[in-house]
Formats: sequence, structure tokens, C-alpha cells
Amino acid sequence: MGRAPLVPGGRQDDPAIRGPPSGTGTAGRPRVRGDRAAARQRLRRRGATDRFRALQSGGKRVSSSHQFLNPYTFVPAFPRCAPPCSLADGPPPGRDALRGDAWSGRIGVTLTVRTPLLLLDSARSGVSPAGEGGHRVYPARVRNGRPHLAATSVKGMLRAAFEAATNSRMGVFEGHGERLGFRRDAEFALQLKPVYVAREGVLYEFRMASIKMYESETGEHIHADPPEHREPIRATVGRGKYGDVVTDFVPHSSRDQLRPARGERVVEGRAYVTGPNIEGKHSERFFYMGANPECLLPAHPWSKIRDDWEQLIQNYRKAHAEKEINGRVKADGKKAAPGERIGKGPGRLAWSPHLYDPKSMELDERFICYARVDKGEVYGLYPVLVPRDLYPVAPADLLDKSLHPATTLDELSPADRVFGWVAPQGKGVRQAAYRGRLRIGPVTCDQDARTAVRRFDGDGLALAVLSKPKPHQGRFYLAAAAKTPQLPLPDGTPKEMLYQAGRALRGRKAYWHHAGLDPQHWNVPQAGPDPAQILAGGHYREYVRPREPASDNDQDNEQKRRYRTTSATQRDSQNRSITGWVAPGTTFRFTIEVRDLDKEELGALAWLLSLPEDHFHRLGLGRPLGFGSVRLDIDPATTELHSGDEYAAYYRSLSGELPETDATEILRAARAEFDGLVESHPELTEIRAAMLAVARGNPGMPVHYPRTRPGWLLPGIPAPPNPSGRNYEWFTENDRKGGPGRSLPAATEHSRHLVVHSAKKPDKRR
Repeated sequence: MGRAPLVPGGRQDDPAIRGPPSGTGTAGRPRVRGDRAAARQRLRRRGATDRFRALQSGGKRVSSSHQFLNPYTFVPAFPRCAPPCSLADGPPPGRDALRGDAWSGRIGVTLTVRTPLLLLDSARSGVSPAGEGGHRVYPARVRNGRPHLAATSVKGMLRAAFEAATNSRMGVFEGHGERLGFRRDAEFALQLKPVYVAREGVLYEFRMASIKMYESETGEHIHADPPEHREPIRATVGRGKYGDVVTDFVPHSSRDQLRPARGERVVEGRAYVTGPNIEGKHSERFFYMGANPECLLPAHPWSKIRDDWEQLIQNYRKAHAEKEINGRVKADGKKAAPGERIGKGPGRLAWSPHLYDPKSMELDERFICYARVDKGEVYGLYPVLVPRDLYPVAPADLLDKSLHPATTLDELSPADRVFGWVAPQGKGVRQAAYRGRLRIGPVTCDQDARTAVRRFDGDGLALAVLSKPKPHQGRFYLAAAAKTPQLPLPDGTPKEMLYQAGRALRGRKAYWHHAGLDPQHWNVPQAGPDPAQILAGGHYREYVRPREPASDNDQDNEQKRRYRTTSATQRDSQNRSITGWVAPGTTFRFTIEVRDLDKEELGALAWLLSLPEDHFHRLGLGRPLGFGSVRLDIDPATTELHSGDEYAAYYRSLSGELPETDATEILRAARAEFDGLVESHPELTEIRAAMLAVARGNPGMPVHYPRTRPGWLLPGIPAPPNPSGRNYEWFTENDRKGGPGRSLPAATEHSRHLVVHSAKKPDKRR
């Protein structure tokens, strides 16, 4: 009986990336001296951009069809150590009187929809009879015959933009205080030892043997009465090809006698059973005490070792929904136990005990697990050989304190003073809120629903799956240092070195405007091939979920141009359907009432309301898919502004009339004041450049979630959306040892983009 490899499935595929043979030219002929000048000239013509592209994939030129923009990027947030005086923290002005040089009044605004706007009515949503898993269908939100856009939605959009433009504190920053986890590489298993917890702070290193438990193809038990996880057993142990192996065993309480063969011995220990949780798994582990077990002492206080274990197990469990673990159903309709394998593929293999067993949280006496040991000291405990691990710091630790939400009135930043503030929970301050000095009036649509809403019949249009936030992907979320949040981590930073002290969060998440789309992009063909797999003017319809795959084999394709799909629409718990959206060209109108804004505050607002042509804000749902690009413009006819001095004169006068003012000129002067402030402070200049880049978009670059490129796809054709999903494959390839390790480029980097990685070749042995 052979022992299973120490790390099941641990073989590392790291193929070399080969270029032309050394000493040959591009045509494969030997180089001669006369080629050198020509080569240098070609290199200069190619320019820095192409040279960088040639380096992105280990020496291969990267086709532009392989490059893409991630749906989100970041507007940098700099520590508020020495902001301009007008943008510094401080209490808001009193409400008892208007300041003489501050401005009050109203600003009329027209909002024009550029890409379809998702205003969905949750109260009128329903479950689709054609869907699975409670798939819901949402109608467009209509009130009094017109699309309804809530004023709070507009205010939220403006506040987020104002926060970024003024480098204010975060208005909300909750739920980021826990350390994040990451998956260790297979080599990490070489540092782990099986250990036995004798009592608090005292551990013994055990020996380990493999014990054959399952049919590798089906995962079925080969023993009539297999041992349970951590169950005491007696076993005969001998030497196998890869180490110690169990040749026979009985429960510890059994009176049956074990008969060891030559070279075998009878030992006592505990079974370490994690279940058939890997394809092809056939063995479990047996921990037992050797002749002279080494006593191990913790390198940290036992309380830290215990807390780290509990946080790690919690991190494991938070990575999965309760339904994933305990809501599975077998083919016969019966409920499956968490540790039961019910088939092949993700979600159908067994779940390991630490994901559901309450006893896994308790580091009590006689507990067994794996430990990271160095020079006889234990630095951490783990439930499996290739485990998750926790970073030493939480995301909240990497946000500069000056950017955390204000806790008192004296800490209010510009966005807090203008839009309002609520103290974080648990602070217990006397004044726990401030109303703010800006109000969005009712938002009205110029068109009725018959004109403004594009309808979809039947069960509606099935939208693509929206990816969940992945803060554990530190290559996307982190900057190398707090002083330079505009600079991502260097490519190739090891994943275990991501969330470390000294690094910083990059700033505020922002969604790219999807520029350069063909007019037919938002028209979904009702017949013909899968619309998600067909290019429309060089871009795929990323907002449409691909139809059901024709098979489980990703090699199944149509003429090497697209994945083969059926005619069935995918509707399940992962996505939503809509029966209508607000069409491009629709206009809304509203007023912004302002009170006692100083010139810099008014100037920042004026800049947001008058972005350059073809620059857009993002509003509503589905922004990663391209929805919700809107244009804001000031309406001079409904704009009126007066200074505090003018209001004072008005109240002192018997005429009862405010003087006429040129509101357009007031806003122009205020914006010029804010522009000067931005230009004189490099951090604000960097922020503005990022905001404009995101608002403008890149017409020559597709915007979509990271995905891999199948090997069968014809050259020059962009990688289409995979109907089976599997976006995780891009991150797996990016994070593998020796892999690209690409970080998310800054919004202002125009010569450096993410690249679609090649899909892993299928295993021909299966």
C-alpha cells in the first residue's frame, strides 16, 4: 500500500516562456554585426509602450486584444497631514447666521443618461418561474408614469465624488477591521508538522502516516467502519514508497489484536480525517507519537496562538455561505451531510470538518492539527497541510487615521461639513450628527415611461453575474506606501507579503466609464448566436449573461471563435433579470439647495457639475457592467446664488428684494478658486487626474472582469466571456508561484494594462 503524496494535488506546473533562440534574429537566422543598428532603430520606433508590452509576458509581445481594464480602479486618497486651510478638518459653521463671503441659494442641474440606467423596483420584484435558486426579476422603478430617480441616490453619487475631489475623510468605513486570509502555496506544507496539544502552551511533535480511505475516482469509503476525524485508533505502521503507511487499524477501545508483519509496528494515535475534499484523493493522515517526541513551545503567548487559530477558522467559514455547506442536496433529493461527497466538481466534493464542526474552534487538550515550526518553536496552527493563512494586519490598519470617518465635530472634513455627518457607532459623543448644508430637491424625468424605459418581454433580460468585492486580492487594493497611494504594489510582490505594515489602501473605488461602445452594443439580438459571445464594434456585451454552456468541457467551441452554448438562458441565484432600463438620452432635472458654502466648497461642487465634454459620473446599479454613465450640467435659468452680505442687506432693507446676481459668473469664479487650489497641491492634482481618467474611460480598451483566454481561440479575437464563469482562474494564474503577479495599474497609467492570462491546458490524463 503506497502512501499518498504529502501534498495532494501539489504538483506545480511552471512552464518556461520561450522566445526566439539565443543569437538569432526574428526570422531565426544568425545575427550579424550589420543587424544591430537596424535593431536599435526598430526598438526606438517601437517606443516605451511596446517595450513594456513585450516585458509583460516574459518577453512575448502582448496583443492589444489581450489587454483590458478591470471594471473598477481607485482614486488615490492621500493622508490629510497638511491639507489646504480651506480643506482642513474643523467644526462646521454655525447655523445662527450666514457668513458674509459664503454663498447660499440653488443650482439647477440637468442629468442626461449616456448608458442605460438601472433604476430597479425591489418592492415589485418577483421570482422567475423559468429560473433556478429563487432567481429574481426586477422591473424599472416608475412613479406617476415616469422613471423615478430618488434624490438620495443623486446625493450619494455627488457626495462620493466630492469626498474624492477634496480628499476628504471617508464618510463610511465599516467592516474592515478583521485580518484577511490567503491560500498558502504547496511548498508551505514543508514547514508544517503534525502536533498534539498536551495542555495550554505545551505541544508535542507527532509522526504522520498515510491511511488508505477512499476510492480515488468516486471518493467512496473502502472501510465498512472508517475512523472519524481525531478519533483515537491503534494501527500497524510500516514503510511505504513515500513514507510511513498504515496497513491495518482498529478503534482504540477495540479488543481485537493487530498482527504486524516484518518491519511493522503497532502504535497508538489519532486519525486526521478531512474527507474526500479533493478530486482523486485516496488517503487520510494518522498522527502518532514517536519513541522520543519533541516538546514544542509557542513562539508567542498562548493567547495569541489561540486567537489566531479562532480567527483563521472564522475566516475559512466566512469564505462560504451557509447554504454552500449545509444546503446541498443529493441526486435522490435527500440532504447531503457537509462531509459527504456527492459528485465531481466545485461544491460537490466533501467539506473539511473545520468548516462546519464546532469542535474545530476549541484548542483543548488532546487536540491535533498542523503547526508551523521553526527551531523548535510553534508560530501558528493550521487545519490542513496547504492552508489558508491570515495577514498580520487588517485593511483598516492600512488606512491613515486622518482618512477614517470623523468621530467628533472638530474632525469634520469638507465633505462632512457640506453633505452632513453621523458619528460612527459606539463613539458616544454628545452631538452625534450634523445635517449638512446641501440638499437635493425632487428629481423629475422629462420623458414619460413609454419613451424613457426600454422594456424586455417575458422573464426579462438576464444580466451577467456581478463579482463580489475581493479585498483579499491585495494586488488590486493596496499601494506600496501611504504617501504614494497612486502607485500600486510592484508586480511580482509575493502574495504572503501583501497586507503588511507600512502599506496602504489605494483610496476610493471608482468604476470606469465604458467608452467607445458601438451603437448596437445596447441592442440585444433576440435570435441567432449567443449575444454575449458576439462582438459588437470590437466589444462584447459584458452586461448579458452567456447562455448555458453546451457541455462541461471548456474546449467545446464554435469555429475557434467563441464558446459553444445552447439556446437556454442562465437564470439562477447568481444573477438577476430586468424587465426594463432607463434608455440613453433620457433627461432628469433637479435643484441643489446650498447654504453658507465658502468659495472652495462651492468651487468643488461647480467642478463636479461641469466636467469636460464626454466625461461622466456613475449612478445606479450594474456599474461594473457599463450601466449608469450620466452627464451633469448646470442649468443657468434655474440657478440663483447670493452671498451672506447680500442676504444681510436684504433683511435690513425695506424693499424686500434680493439684488440680481450673475450665478454663472459666481460659479465660474468659485470653480477658478478651487482649480487654483488643486493646481497648487500635487496630491489634489493627482486625484483630479485619476477622476478625469475614470470619467472619460478608454475607447480603445474593453472593460470587464479578469478572465482567461482559451487555447483554441483564434489569434486576434478577444477572449469572450466564459459561460461557465471561472473568473477565479485568472487570479489563480496571476498568483501562482512564478506567475505574473500583476497589480492593478493606476487609473492614469496609459502604457500599462492588465492582460488576459492564458487558460491552463486541460489534463490529458483524465
